[in-house]
Amino acid sequence: MIRLNNFLNQQKLLLLSLSAIGIIVAPSQASAFSLVNRDSLTDKQFNDLLITKEYTETFVAESRMGNNSLGTAERELGINSALLPNAVGQLIGGNPVASGQRTWTSGTPVDFILEYNGSVVNYTVGSQKISSTALTGAATDIFLRTFAQKNSSSTSNITSTLTNLVLNGKAVGKSLSSAGTAISGDVDYLQISNITSPFKLTGQSIFSWTGTAPQRSNLAYQIKVTSGATSVPEPGTVAALIVASGMGIAGAKRKKPGFCF
Repeated sequence: MIRLNNFLNQQKLLLLSLSAIGIIVAPSQASAFSLVNRDSLTDKQFNDLLITKEYTETFVAESRMGNNSLGTAERELGINSALLPNAVGQLIGGNPVASGQRTWTSGTPVDFILEYNGSVVNYTVGSQKISSTALTGAATDIFLRTFAQKNSSSTSNITSTLTNLVLNGKAVGKSLSSAGTAISGDVDYLQISNITSPFKLTGQSIFSWTGTAPQRSNLAYQIKVTSGATSVPEPGTVAALIVASGMGIAGAKRKKPGFCF
């Protein structure tokens, strides 16, 4: 009877531990996510979230105008390393680990796919796919960012739009768009929370302008994959917890009274 009670108590402890870290979720909720209103978020405020470690970047996928050609002088597509705070509160990193070239056409929707399984990032824009195995880590939130700013007096009606967003086969239900002027750039954010890896995000981007084409990052969007301060452990961590608990229970079963010398 004592051994049975010990076994039941350890089972309860395991269940409580997994519940506390958010592992026990009904199967129908495994692909659920939620949207966070970030209409007023600025780049500085987002960077502050990283500096205070409320969120930690895992990687960033981006598309930008570059020099709008297939040449190598300016990249149009990229998978970037995380921006991380250093000892004096400055963000460092954000370097491309994979890049690609593209020529954009104003007003034309372009399909994109971002896939992440915890160790491999695949980013497909139109017919071009770039990948990286250099970036790993948890994924609990996605911050989508659009940005638009005129770079000359002959550029007008400049917009960056993300639409028809679908995460793991479920429509996100909201689009994101920025419209820039010569006076100041327009930046907009949308946060998708309660995600896990692996995930697959698809959608369409639209870069639009009139007159001279913008350059570099004056027209761009980023997909910032992050983990929150209370991120859910990766599947390997969960498995380790279960195995460790099982070993503890097995050890309790084998333990017998003895003598100490």
